[in-house]
Amino acid sequence: MLTSEEKTKVNRRQSSRLPFIVLEVKGKHSNKVFVAYAENISQGGLFLSSSHKLKVGDRFPIEFILPDNKTKVRCTCEVTWKKKYDTQGIISEGVGVRFVDLASDQKKIITGWIDKEEKKKRGS
Repeated sequence: MLTSEEKTKVNRRQSSRLPFIVLEVKGKHSNKVFVAYAENISQGGLFLSSSHKLKVGDRFPIEFILPDNKTKVRCTCEVTWKKKYDTQGIISEGVGVRFVDLASDQKKIITGWIDKEEKKKRGS
């Protein structure tokens, strides 16, 4: 049974999440380029794992290629939440970022890719 806090957290999501491994996401923050790894994607943003220190509210440009190896996505994103975790003695930071200025054609491509992958998972 979900608590009311958990229900609120679940209901905040406006679109479904799909596990997504990106070989690299390039970001530029404080005039420094950094590399992060995306663990999931939605129409509205990504969850990124990075050793680069980011704060809630930080905005920066990112670039990544969808697993179709055709679609390069470039936009500004904003950190909306963060968490720290330890993997085999390496402290990493995970952040949820929302796409701020994603072009509508790229949003449609991401949505189409997510829909296609979800159908594969369901065996449709």
